[in-house]
Amino acid sequence: MQKNDFFTKPLWALLLILMGFCTSCDEQDGKPVEIPMIDFTTTLDSLSTQRVEAQDLQRIKQQYGRFFDIWFSEIMDYSKFRGYPDSIIAQRFSYWVQTNKQVFLWMKKHYEKNTSWRTDLNIMWGKLSYRLPKTPKPTLVSYFSQFSNFNTFVDSSKSQGLILGFSKDMFMNDTFPLYAMLDVPGFYNRYNNTEQIPTMLIWNYLKSQYESKHNPKNMLEQAVFEGKIWALILDMQDGNDGFINLGYTEEEWAMMERDQGQMWKLFLEQKALYSNDFNVYRRYFVYGDKTFGPGIPPECPPMIGSFVGTKIVQRYLQEVDVTWEELFEEHDANKILRLSGYNPVK
Repeated sequence: MQKNDFFTKPLWALLLILMGFCTSCDEQDGKPVEIPMIDFTTTLDSLSTQRVEAQDLQRIKQQYGRFFDIWFSEIMDYSKFRGYPDSIIAQRFSYWVQTNKQVFLWMKKHYEKNTSWRTDLNIMWGKLSYRLPKTPKPTLVSYFSQFSNFNTFVDSSKSQGLILGFSKDMFMNDTFPLYAMLDVPGFYNRYNNTEQIPTMLIWNYLKSQYESKHNPKNMLEQAVFEGKIWALILDMQDGNDGFINLGYTEEEWAMMERDQGQMWKLFLEQKALYSNDFNVYRRYFVYGDKTFGPGIPPECPPMIGSFVGTKIVQRYLQEVDVTWEELFEEHDANKILRLSGYNPVK
């Protein structure tokens, strides 16, 4: 007997509508990208249990290809030993990995407990690929930089494609005791939280991908370029406090929001906004704990030039109907400022 599903039909219709709505929501912001990861620190750890010979270095060079060349020569600066016998280089390297054996153990334990950043990176890369469709799928490589300022790097080649690299030892959270013992600069604490890895990688990727195309020649152009990157990162944070992953506290971000009129006035008074002398406006874009200079309050957070650029870009996106791809293709900073109508001094 065929039943008359008078009550169930509307429920099924509603369910289908909801399923379609949820699916469209996911598609509107991009699907997560499963980024493969290679943990180079496990190879280093395995080498710390033995005497490293020249053939061992040759073997891992062949295994990791271009990445190993960059890590070995540029990040660890072994290029300074160019011309030395391979046996001497291997001897020094063997001593180095054995010295850091305990650090490898600490990193292993830390990243076994802290895993959510991987999911966050996959989600954010999916959102990035949706906004900038030409974004390739990368390979993620984790390494050890011995607490240097090489916390992330980006490399692209025909042989290995896009590589995103991050230094595990530089994202161990500000409570990691070795930071204080090794006198790591205090401002690094702004950027060493494990949850910041996705933001730091995307920030570096966007700079490496687009800075040469923008080729900023004055402060306004630099601010707008940096502002595009920050605005995009903040847009992918789902309304969360994205500024925290950029390295700011809630109080610091509120201060910059409140005082952006004074910042803008300062740039104009110092004739910095259109200056093509990088030394004039450099202080507004450098990493650090504060922004220092004439007319700047002592408690001013760093990189206020990037913050103001972000506000210009966000205002431009409100006023002009453009895609993110079109935004990054527009290199005229004056046009973006003019059409944004940004003027916090009112």
